[in-house]
Amino acid sequence: MYTIEFQKRGLPHACILLWLDGSNKMHNATDIDNVISAELPHPNLYPKLFKVVTSYMIHGPCGVAKLNSSCMKQGKCSKFFAKKFTIVTTIDEDGYPIYKRRNTGFFVEKNGIQMDNKNVVPYSPHLLMRYEAHVNT
Repeated sequence: MYTIEFQKRGLPHACILLWLDGSNKMHNATDIDNVISAELPHPNLYPKLFKVVTSYMIHGPCGVAKLNSSCMKQGKCSKFFAKKFTIVTTIDEDGYPIYKRRNTGFFVEKNGIQMDNKNVVPYSPHLLMRYEAHVNT
């Protein structure tokens, strides 16, 4: 089940809900990492994916860099960005993933601010590239 919404800036946003049978469920962090990423891809190894991620999947700038951002509520980002660097993906006590966000040194500049893995919105590389191919046909 899915819906495509258009956010304030006119960018498409997909809300996707998947039901998986037992053999396809993600049972551990490795399973999650095989489908979802919250890191900038290597710009030389995956230049197309890097371009798409930096175009669509960067949150901000907000926080101290931009206090008047629409996500700011009572002086904090309502989406809890910037996230912390994390070496590995883990699953918290409520079953939610805390995605791997390593300090790789890769960044993109948005409005004069360097944005790194702390600002990447989790994405599926496969689905994101399919979306990009569909939009550009």
